[in-house]
Amino acid sequence: MAPNSQRQVSFPNLPYPHLRDIPPKTGRQWLDGKRKQDGAENLWRIHDNLYDLTEFISSHPGGTQWLEYTKGTDITEQFVTHHLGGVAESIIPKYFVRKANSQRNSPFTFAEDGFYVSLKTKIVDKIKDIPKDARKKSDNVTDALLILFIIGGPLCCWIWTQNVLLGLVSTLLLGYIISALTVCAHNYFHRSDSWRMYLFNFSGFSYADWRVTHAMSHHLHTNTAQDIEIGLLEPFLQFMPNPDKPIWAQMAAFYYPIVFAFVSLGCLLKEFVVGIVGYRGASVTWAHTLPYTVPVWMWLASGLYFPWTIAIWLLSLMISSEFFMVYGLTAGHHAHTNFFEGDVPRSEQLDWGIHQLDTVIERVEYAGNHFKSITRFGDHALHHLFPTLDHAELKYLYPTLLEHCEKYEMQLRTTNFYGALLSHSKQLIRKRPNNFREKKIK
Repeated sequence: MAPNSQRQVSFPNLPYPHLRDIPPKTGRQWLDGKRKQDGAENLWRIHDNLYDLTEFISSHPGGTQWLEYTKGTDITEQFVTHHLGGVAESIIPKYFVRKANSQRNSPFTFAEDGFYVSLKTKIVDKIKDIPKDARKKSDNVTDALLILFIIGGPLCCWIWTQNVLLGLVSTLLLGYIISALTVCAHNYFHRSDSWRMYLFNFSGFSYADWRVTHAMSHHLHTNTAQDIEIGLLEPFLQFMPNPDKPIWAQMAAFYYPIVFAFVSLGCLLKEFVVGIVGYRGASVTWAHTLPYTVPVWMWLASGLYFPWTIAIWLLSLMISSEFFMVYGLTAGHHAHTNFFEGDVPRSEQLDWGIHQLDTVIERVEYAGNHFKSITRFGDHALHHLFPTLDHAELKYLYPTLLEHCEKYEMQLRTTNFYGALLSHSKQLIRKRPNNFREKKIK
């Protein structure tokens, strides 16, 4: 947790995020906090301009949620990074209303000659050379995992009736399949609406909430005070370098596996409750029922006693959650040499793309392996820089990224899975700030 409740530590010119530390910490709550501070005046803010996109919501190619949820907030980062073809830039002027009356509530810049925008220009040209059928690889992996999931659930229940040890092994395997399918589905909710994005909900998570907490918050404000994914795990896991971090929090490496196992069940319960009570406009939709269809299917197809089916389902969700969180928190952002709120940034105003590279260390063994990449959050730096591209397309962009990094004297840092796991634990211990301004990072 950041020690200053009024101003951000790393970017003291910016206010501490409104509602950040107040339970239940949902995506809608985070957006309400931004509405208080973004100076969007109940419109949509991009850079220093205000736009009224109300009439465009229904025709937005990415789906309505992206605009419905973000009314009254600054969507600059989202607008620049999610639209690569130049079409959005040509359409947006017709919805211009007026200039904003306040400074942006963000430290990030998108100068035309800066790191990110100039890289984006090169990537747009490179995309033309990517094989047209590249995305089918992701579809095939996702669909294969879905079939395994559909068959594996009832099969797991049946195996338990034959042998307890084999039942445990099959549940472990089912948990891994659910985790892999969930990460695959994450590939789709970053983009325009697709039936595959709903597969995310089988895990107990909600694709709609994750579009906010993950795609809008974590992806665009990585490791800053505005990254709600950091706050969601507090106080159990305290990643920010706080000089007052208690000793029990520094010892989180001894208990985080237990926390990881209950994350998806906690999210499942929270989504149900906030939907039922209508917290900040939330409601229960048909997508929220998807997790509960799983035990019903397992029961109907296997004939196992229903309470035992529920127990196996819950165990598989906990195993899935463990895999999902381990792969997610070793994806590259939680290393002890990365930037976090509380560290000294390169500048209080800095290029968004440079910030992204300061907050990620790539897992080198996943590069070039599409199955590992799409099921374990691989190719993570490129995924953050260009989130609306399919994971199967990212490997073609490495030469362009590395050449661009050399030009700007930046580095795409790398590690392996075990190095990332160790560094993740070191970050939970870390209390002293890294100094990116003087590059004194150890």
